[in-house]
Amino acid sequence: MSSSPTASALSLPPSSPLSSVSPDDDSEDELANVPHSSDDDSKDELVGVQPSEVKFLETLSTKRSEKNGNNLVITFKVEIRGKTCVMKVFKDGEYLPDYFEIEASAYRLLKEKGFCKRGLVPNFYGIIEYINVDLWPDLYDFKHHKWPPSAILIEYIPNAKMISLDNFSQDNIDRLSAYLAEFHEAGLCHGDPYPRNMMVVQGTPEDRVFWLDFDNSSRVEDRKTCNKRQEWAFQAETRAMAAFAKVLAMDAKSGKLEEAWYHYH
Repeated sequence: MSSSPTASALSLPPSSPLSSVSPDDDSEDELANVPHSSDDDSKDELVGVQPSEVKFLETLSTKRSEKNGNNLVITFKVEIRGKTCVMKVFKDGEYLPDYFEIEASAYRLLKEKGFCKRGLVPNFYGIIEYINVDLWPDLYDFKHHKWPPSAILIEYIPNAKMISLDNFSQDNIDRLSAYLAEFHEAGLCHGDPYPRNMMVVQGTPEDRVFWLDFDNSSRVEDRKTCNKRQEWAFQAETRAMAAFAKVLAMDAKSGKLEEAWYHYH
């Protein structure tokens, strides 16, 4: 692929049918006290991103394919045009499911419905498709794959921690449960409702809580008209969240992770 990668506009319609946990950063502590997205939602789109504009700061996580060990998803902390954000790079969609398309589609919907602006999920800045790895030395792990990788760009949120006994409050878990219910109302099933995807940024006047990693999600156009299998998935996710919230609250009272241990492993 000889053409330079570009970021697609967020105005593209959602396609019909993704993680990043930020390390502590004392220089950005002020952001931890904001219980919503700190960016201007109308001016945050990153379009026409060129390799020379991207400064790779840190590798946050790597997911590997269980099938053959090839890199599947690598998540980076990057700086683009003075904005610190997360670049989540997906191996080519040679095999189904196409995790890049799934997560990009989910974030388009979340952006459209105002979830990003409210801070319920990281803000979505756009996508970079068909990346020419020869022009991106930091993406050398994708060099020998058959097809070029693609990436999503989302908000970098300092001091975000997975929900645990250390940052538990009944209000935090109640809000996470309520946000999940709102996703369901919008026709989005998260698909991976485990604590690793429920984040807390402790601050005042209240903690910021949000969901991330939508690369296992699924969508329906209208929850009222979905089929039985789809409705079962929504209900199962609701039950799983309720069960986790209940046992984590129990463990918070005892001060020991016992009843909720299963959800963390």
